[in-house]
This record gives sequence, C-alpha cells and structure tokens, in this order.
Amino acid sequence: MTLRRGFKSEANWLARDVRKDLGIAPHLPLCPWELADRLGFPVIPLSEFAASEPGAVAYLQSVAGQKDFSAITLFQNTKRLIIHNDSHGPKRQAANIAHELAHGILLHPPKPLLDQEGARYYDEIIEAEANWLGPALLVSEEAALHIARRRIPVPKASDLYGCSEELVRMRLNVCAAATRSRRISESVP
Repeated sequence: MTLRRGFKSEANWLARDVRKDLGIAPHLPLCPWELADRLGFPVIPLSEFAASEPGAVAYLQSVAGQKDFSAITLFQNTKRLIIHNDSHGPKRQAANIAHELAHGILLHPPKPLLDQEGARYYDEIIEAEANWLGPALLVSEEAALHIARRRIPVPKASDLYGCSEELVRMRLNVCAAATRSRRISESVP
C-alpha cells in the first residue's frame, strides 16, 4: 500500500506537534497512555471484560488469541475509546495504543467491524496511515536522529522509548538517521 504523497512528512510534523502540545522536547519519549488521556480517549484493558465475557477474554489473551486482537477504537457517538489487549507485553501495548491514537489524530471515521460477508472489515488506506504515524509517535524523527547521534544501542533505545527493537530499527531506517547523523557530524568543524 502506497501512502499518499507527503503523508510521511505530515506524520513527522504531527509527532512533533503532539510532543509540543504535551510539553515534551521533540526527541524525548512519549507515553501513549498520557497522550490518550490528553486527547480524551479512554484506554480500557481487555481484562476489564473478563467478568462479563470470560470465554472471549480468555481466548483473546491466550497465545493463539493474542494474534487475533491487539487493540480497537470504538465510538460512542463522537467520543472514541480504545480497548487494548493487556496480555501483550508493555512495549507491544504501547505500539498498539499508539496505532489507535494515530487513527484518532488523523480523524479516521468509524468503520464497521465486519464486511457484508462477515469477514473483518479492513480499510488498507487508513490502516497504512496508522501503521506509519503510530511508530512516528513513539520514535519521532528527532528521536531517531538523537539515537543515531548519541550512538544509543537499539536495545537501550527500545527500553528508553518503550517500544520494540524492531520499531526502533524501522524508525532509524526510514528516517535515515545514521546517514543524516554522520553528515551532521562531518560538517561540524
């Protein structure tokens, strides 16, 4: 799926603006739970439904079920709320919530859960946008450059930014952080 022209730059601007609104320096970690609170998006762990839906929750929190459900944004009129699978590790939970926050920041409209054939409804365009902005929220362009300039090892950056090593590597790569960092250091006398 190809993102619309200029979207990747827009995502970097949005990640920068969100940090500014939160009073966080552009290169510092962002807590998705704090951002959700600031945006007025309640974040509800799946485990809160264990009493009312024990079988469904037990399955979705099992090893097999974790692959089927990470998080979802639900709408109550115009209000968004996020339900996330709290059986995932903390770094995965952060990415799941950041993905759902990206939908909200981008004002993606509500979509049906199922299509006409009863399969999960999937809008490639809005999912691709959330798949790009979510990681940018967690590791901004400035954060990627900071990691590269300071030569912070990926495992340490993963812990610092509260996201997976894979996500850190992806953001370092798409931001060309190592190359840009090298150019900057070579140009400084």
